[in-house]
Amino acid sequence: MMKQNINLTAIALLAAIGTNTAHAEDINFSGKIFFDYSAKENNGVKSTGGDITRTYLTAAKKLDDTWSAKVTFDSALNKTATGKKNEVFLKIAQLTGKFSDQANIKLGMIGTPWIGYADGLNGHRYIAKSYVDSHGLDASADAGIGAFGKVMDGLVSYDVVMVNGGGYGNTTATDATDINARIGMNIEKNITLDVGLRNGYKGSKGGASETKSTLFQVLATYSNEVSNLNYRAGLNLISSKKSPTGGASTTDSAQEMWIAARQGKLGGFVRIENTSFDAAPKSETRLLLSADYFATKDVTLSLVSDTISNVAGAVGAKKTSIGMYSQFKF
Repeated sequence: MMKQNINLTAIALLAAIGTNTAHAEDINFSGKIFFDYSAKENNGVKSTGGDITRTYLTAAKKLDDTWSAKVTFDSALNKTATGKKNEVFLKIAQLTGKFSDQANIKLGMIGTPWIGYADGLNGHRYIAKSYVDSHGLDASADAGIGAFGKVMDGLVSYDVVMVNGGGYGNTTATDATDINARIGMNIEKNITLDVGLRNGYKGSKGGASETKSTLFQVLATYSNEVSNLNYRAGLNLISSKKSPTGGASTTDSAQEMWIAARQGKLGGFVRIENTSFDAAPKSETRLLLSADYFATKDVTLSLVSDTISNVAGAVGAKKTSIGMYSQFKF
């Protein structure tokens, strides 16, 4: 109840600022909504209908030539034993200091280096989370501090943060700090290569389920344009190690491959995943297909087929979704 009251109070404050023209004239408000109408099946349990899976409301303000602030509230669909409900929570509350192309800082509830970056490359977050996000290997935001920038004339970029580890859903500090980093290279104009490392306890230090987690990733993408057809292909190699205190370590590996293409108002997206679990007898596989229609700059509609087989390594376990997915912004 306290968390809900805090969120509602913060939203009311945001709205109050927005109605005061003396303050709102230089504040940028924006929103983004993910909606799907689809038929889903999870191990024989079927559902059909519409879901608003995500709603973002952001207020951003440039304080001066160096400092800026951003607050994002997020409403997500949470499925519980008693049904479905949307809960509003704080996603981002970030102060950013931009001193040069080479050296910048961020602090507060900050965006982490990998998930938002990877989502921006394939452009289809409204359909599905990235692999590391959907498997709970990383959080897109967390409480902490960080530095980012570009060096060597923009050839190399970096984003390094020190965070509490529990993600935006659990910002409680423990006797541990997690390190989350991405180093990227623009090898050529249309080729990117990124290496990611995440190491820490993800907020579990000192708890009954204390576990050290190490996530290593390599992501390569290639983009091009042929006869007005723009496309980008990506390959992400992932290794995730978990070492519970007093228990045996396990290491899972995965490959995530995708290609996104667009020509005018039409486009498509294909994503293939394969996961090998250390402690499971079977690999999990995923095939996601999307036919996209870009109605306007801020509205995208997609016909989607998404199938996950041997979910979490359980032989025969299956999740499917077929329907219309959309993203609209303002």
